[in-house]
Amino acid sequence: MLLAMADPKLNAISRVPLFAHLSKREREFIAKEGDEVRVPAGKTLTRQDRAGDTFYVLLDGEAEVKVDGKRRRVLKPGDFFGEISMLDRGLATATVTTLTDARLFVMSHAQFRDAIKGSDQLMLKVLKAMGERLREDLAAKR
Repeated sequence: MLLAMADPKLNAISRVPLFAHLSKREREFIAKEGDEVRVPAGKTLTRQDRAGDTFYVLLDGEAEVKVDGKRRRVLKPGDFFGEISMLDRGLATATVTTLTDARLFVMSHAQFRDAIKGSDQLMLKVLKAMGERLREDLAAKR
């Protein structure tokens, strides 16, 4: 009997709170739509106050999130970012830089837009995550 090998992207996406409650079929669609990239330590992925056009899920490695030059958090595998500017193609709310060599799941604006348009449930989860992230950032500034 042959066992199917697990897709690392699908496994990572399943652990992301944004996608955790989606059906397997919806997660498979998301995994298929995005790409996997490797980046070196010290790579700036998003820069605060610059237009964002990519959604990221950290698969391996660590990245630092800074808002107004102050460290807000360190991202670990399974953490995601870029969903806010992906929705409105607006300015990034934080600068994110890799602390280690990293492997990332990435989706372009068009890929992400098509994925969330295909699922009302996914759209609601994205909006909820966006609200939570904005509230966290607001509370951190106080």
